[in-house]
Amino acid sequence: MGKIGVIGGIGPASSIEYYRLIIEGFQKKLQTRHYPEIIINSIDMTRMLNYVFNNQMDDLTSFLVREIKLLEGVGVDFVAMASNTPHIVFDEVQNRVQVPMVSIVKETIKQITARRLKKVLLLGTKFTMSAGFYQKEATISGIQMVVPGEEKQQYIHDKYMGELVFNQIVPETKKELIGIVEEMHPEIGFEGIVLGGTELPLILHQDDFKYLEVLDTTKIHVHGIVERSKL
Repeated sequence: MGKIGVIGGIGPASSIEYYRLIIEGFQKKLQTRHYPEIIINSIDMTRMLNYVFNNQMDDLTSFLVREIKLLEGVGVDFVAMASNTPHIVFDEVQNRVQVPMVSIVKETIKQITARRLKKVLLLGTKFTMSAGFYQKEATISGIQMVVPGEEKQQYIHDKYMGELVFNQIVPETKKELIGIVEEMHPEIGFEGIVLGGTELPLILHQDDFKYLEVLDTTKIHVHGIVERSKL
């Protein structure tokens, strides 16, 4: 059975969901009672985010490369980083490791394309919304990806880092997040919402937006991981 490598802990709540969904998806896809072999390297989220906060992208890349090489050392067949934010340096990291990596961004763009959506709203940490790595991949595929304004980005980021990464689901926050989408939609006219933070599906769901397609990047990423797994 192939070994799946996961860089987890960024944050822990979504890493638990990755673990559960990978097992569920693997068994369903292969119609088996076997379990996939998953090696999780749970890294220090605070350290990683400090590199991002301080725009130390070379240090962030080196840090992630070191952690992935630990997974290479135990013979994983491929690696997935269980978070959107570190994908800001995905290409740089992939170029410095031997093991193939499954990109949450590329898998999400595939899904947007498959659903024939042309304009989508991206939500996530401030880094994910503003750094441009999602928008770059979207543009290549002819997709327009929009983000909230600066003030709304900051609100989403603060709630994400202050509540969601600690698995704190606050009803008022959910109401405000839905309100941001509903306020933006008439003016911009997007067709879907990309939950570009792996903790966002803990608080936002398809049922919250009857008139929009919700793209859960955690589930999309897991689908890509499962597609590469094998007995």
